Amino acid sequence: MPRAIRFPEVVETHRMRVFETFTVHFQRAAKEVAQLDGNASLASVYVARSTWDRWMAGDIKGLPRPTTCRVLEHLFGEPAEQLFGPLEPEATPTAATAGSGSMSPHLAAMESFRLADRQLGGGHVYRSVVHYLKTVIAPALFSAADNGEDSEITFGAAVVLTEMAAWMAHDAGRDDLASGHFDRARRLSQSLTDVTAGANVMAGMSHLALQTDQVDTAADLARSGLARLADGPQVPTLTARLHAMEARALAQLNTEPEAQRALETAREALALARTEPTSRWVAPFDEAALASEAASALLDLGALKAAAKEAKHALALRDASRVRSRAFGQVTLARILLAQGHPDAACSVGTELLNASQSVTSLRLSRQLALLQADFGPYQQIPEVRELLLRMTSTAQHRKLLLGSLALPEGPQ
Repeated sequence: MPRAIRFPEVVETHRMRVFETFTVHFQRAAKEVAQLDGNASLASVYVARSTWDRWMAGDIKGLPRPTTCRVLEHLFGEPAEQLFGPLEPEATPTAATAGSGSMSPHLAAMESFRLADRQLGGGHVYRSVVHYLKTVIAPALFSAADNGEDSEITFGAAVVLTEMAAWMAHDAGRDDLASGHFDRARRLSQSLTDVTAGANVMAGMSHLALQTDQVDTAADLARSGLARLADGPQVPTLTARLHAMEARALAQLNTEPEAQRALETAREALALARTEPTSRWVAPFDEAALASEAASALLDLGALKAAAKEAKHALALRDASRVRSRAFGQVTLARILLAQGHPDAACSVGTELLNASQSVTSLRLSRQLALLQADFGPYQQIPEVRELLLRMTSTAQHRKLLLGSLALPEGPQ
């Protein structure tokens, strides 16, 4: 008979309430335990969906197998006896706290996948997001039609998760997959009454266009997103992001006055974010993100002093948990310092970057590191730079093997 156990509460606390997200973290924990214990067989331990469903329902008499318990204990930092032990009376949800657990499962999935992506990188999470879209969201779209708010939530989650898959594919170096996901997300957004979802997708498409050297297209997409927002509610964070994308494009087109104006407009919009409500369909965009985009735009314009200030500001605002964001920011700062003729300072940033980003599975980051390594080439007569270049070469080989094991499937998803 099912009973009230702590496991669902612990999963909720760790934001792993979606099976696919839990699986990503569990598999990574299994590999870590295999290394720690010197037992390669632990890396293959897994939890089936049916088992997960029973645990979440409290339908368990004893403890899982010892190997499974070992991985769970490493993942959650608690003994298995406590994880599958009874809920304490005071831990039972009350009327005051029940609302936090009543969030739509699709909204919960959005939050959980976004967190996993930040921590692990798109290569780890992409398959789980696509699986959730195919097996959970797609069937729900048919039953959600003409069902009021539930329909809006289902279609909104479909847009956000499809756009999320696009970003993850881009992060894994598959811009062909990313483009297809973005197109589907844009079409899905047309089913929503809230125009912010579609404008948010256009911001992502603009960013991808920048990364693939389609600069004019990037500028047009950013402006189209802003035009769409003009007919809907004010969402300062999204307005700021779109103006930042426009500024990045204008900087690459070497139109400095217009790029500077777009950056200033982005700053003004973001300043309003403290007083205006956000939209659940809009990706997070904060002061650190704007500073990072500004640094890249200013570097393209050759405004190196201002670029360095923005890059350092972005890193100061990003805490250590945002490893991937910090890594891209460190790449930008190192490039700026090299452009300023400060190889020693750039070398110091590069060393910190390599130390912190070993676990980030991002082909996009690997490509940025390769470009940075080439930028260091003219300074290889400096002993510290030579040492860094050797580390970068070794790291590149390690990352190639790691990313090879996470290669995304060929063909449309």
